[in-house]
Amino acid sequence: LELLIFLLSLSITMAAAAWFTRRLEAICDRLELSAGVLSILGALGANIPNYVASIDAIAHGSSEVGLGIIIGSNIYNIAIILGLATFATGERKGLRFSLEEARQVKGVGIYTLATLLTILLAVWLLPQHMFWPAFHASSLAGGLLLAMLLLVLALFAALAWHILRRPHPAQDEPHLVEPNTTRRLGLMRLMIEAVLALVVALGGVVVMVQSGQNLTTELHMAPALAGLLVLAVATSLPNTVVALILVRTGRAAACAEEIFSSNSVNAALGIALPLLIWHQSIHNSLLLILDVPLMVLLTLWALINSRRGRMGRLMGAGLLLSYVVWVGIHLFV
Repeated sequence: LELLIFLLSLSITMAAAAWFTRRLEAICDRLELSAGVLSILGALGANIPNYVASIDAIAHGSSEVGLGIIIGSNIYNIAIILGLATFATGERKGLRFSLEEARQVKGVGIYTLATLLTILLAVWLLPQHMFWPAFHASSLAGGLLLAMLLLVLALFAALAWHILRRPHPAQDEPHLVEPNTTRRLGLMRLMIEAVLALVVALGGVVVMVQSGQNLTTELHMAPALAGLLVLAVATSLPNTVVALILVRTGRAAACAEEIFSSNSVNAALGIALPLLIWHQSIHNSLLLILDVPLMVLLTLWALINSRRGRMGRLMGAGLLLSYVVWVGIHLFV
């Protein structure tokens, strides 16, 4: 029964995410908004399941589950979604960007990398009993942790401002024709449907996460592993739909920016914000020495490739393989 509920809620959530993305694309086309605005709005909407689930877990004392959801989701975003996007595009050589698009993708990627590096330092400063326990008990560690969390939120605000102040799309981006299915709909109806799609997706993910937690409990799965693999993937599937729809409709730059922005959104709203209010000890060594560093390294790898104006399928295959290896380490170590 739990498995049936999980699969049904997952199907509803993914359908709602696809509905939301199509309406959001139409709204951005109607208002002539840039690909950057489309990407960050898509990231905020598609990642509601991630950061809401993390906030709920951290607030209820399961910080390792909450961190696992966000860190696992961010690894999934880069390794799986970006990897799949390089094959889903119509271009044989993967995702390709114009010089201006590459510059804009690089800018969003730099903000994201800075955010995740700060998260890395913040997680290492959380109270735990593996590295330098005396230091972690000091007031200096607490002050540094607070500074790192506030810096993450500041970087996310700077990213949003960077995207919003970019030039009008008529100056630097080709305007895509709005699909026939939405051309006759009014702007207000498009906005109402987008909000309704988000509500449906959020309701679906609440049920999905609850049933997923019940399943992992029955399987006696460790909390951190449940967050990193099962719940992280489940809550990231709507984001998969959003990103792949963007790349299939010829918005490769928006897809890449959406993936980078998603990781910034998750870090700011799913880790920094709740940890400002609640933080408990971390006892999972792999979370500290493998998962968070891997999240940063994959983002760095994607950013380096974006500077060349393309993200090739060889890179995509490498990202997919890295995810398989990472999952294998968690299953067998």
